[in-house]
Amino acid sequence: MLRRKNYWLLFAILLLSLTSLSPSMDLSSLDGPPPLNGYQMQTQDTAFRQKGEPAHLRISVSLSDDELGELQKISDQYTRLSGVTTQLKNLGEAAGDAALMKELTIGDSPDIVMTDIHQIGELARQGYLLPADVYESSPGGTPLASLLPLLQWNGYVWGVPLDIDPYVFVFSPERLKELEAEALPSTLDEWNRLLEQTRQKSGKYVLAMEAGSAYGLSAFMESIGSGLFPVSRKALDWVVQNHGSIYLTDGGEGDLWNWLREGKVAAAVVRLSEWKKNEGAALTAELPRTGDQTGERLLYSRGFALSAQSRSPEAAAGWLSYVTSEKAQRDWLENTGRLPGVAEPYSSGLTGGAFPFDAGGLLMDGGGLGGTPKAGWSEITSAADLLLAGKVNAEGYVAEILSSSGAEDDRP
Repeated sequence: MLRRKNYWLLFAILLLSLTSLSPSMDLSSLDGPPPLNGYQMQTQDTAFRQKGEPAHLRISVSLSDDELGELQKISDQYTRLSGVTTQLKNLGEAAGDAALMKELTIGDSPDIVMTDIHQIGELARQGYLLPADVYESSPGGTPLASLLPLLQWNGYVWGVPLDIDPYVFVFSPERLKELEAEALPSTLDEWNRLLEQTRQKSGKYVLAMEAGSAYGLSAFMESIGSGLFPVSRKALDWVVQNHGSIYLTDGGEGDLWNWLREGKVAAAVVRLSEWKKNEGAALTAELPRTGDQTGERLLYSRGFALSAQSRSPEAAAGWLSYVTSEKAQRDWLENTGRLPGVAEPYSSGLTGGAFPFDAGGLLMDGGGLGGTPKAGWSEITSAADLLLAGKVNAEGYVAEILSSSGAEDDRP
């Protein structure tokens, strides 16, 4: 009798160990089909809809009211074609990471979530997503080459881009000439010369960028041939030493546009969509001169991914394919002004003044400066925030990334 009790005790311990698998367990060394951890297995065991039950997709998004209406139209078109009904839940345009994680971890998780695609790889590694390409049953668009490394992990694709909003330099060519600059700087020496000219005129800033965002810092780094990580230490030192000459915005300051026109700010890094809202008065927008390609760290891109608790992953993957089809992407551009996140519209001659740069760069592999990301986006964003706030120096920026991501820096 005692021996039988011991057997039951060992069985109970084994059962508890199996049910306590963490979403963050390392799966990259396993072979075979996409591995599912304990969190993902919940989808397989309890969340799938019953056989014969009509598919209904719950989709969590972060959009403006106008964008929500347009996405609803596209979803309704998918419903008419497939019979799959959809329900869009809008968290609000300003919803952040905390709202996304709440959707993925608390209560009745949606089938599809919307996020900055720089986050998709991390969410996949932590076990919150399903690989989209395994369930995909209909052809969608091909993600822009610059974005593809951000969507891949462990040999699978874990999301699709909805649109892109590149970060661009905005400036007045007339005011730059007054500062003895014929063009936007493309080397650290040229930025130094522009800096010296602004310092000779009291109250002027050499550069403006968003506080708390890695994209503005990325644009500056890429303008001199560096990435965010690995990174040029000289460029980081330049940012630290000239902190007082860099104006940090909250991302929506109306005064910035007047300051650019007046020459109080030599150049600013903003999203393309913001420039389009405020263009005019001789303000020009340009991508950093990084060569022919467009670096993925300049492309703010909103995308979709399959939740690990999706009840209808096949239908959800079909929806993902539909929103990335060329027709849906062109409709999205026409009705929202947001540029497509897939290649087909550009390959077939997307024009009409949608962007102030050669669209061909979007079709090329942007990995020349970064390649497959060597550090997590959340770690980079946190380090950039601390650097721009003056809380860490160049060494501290690199240390923040290395300590949290285990990446290795190989740039001087």
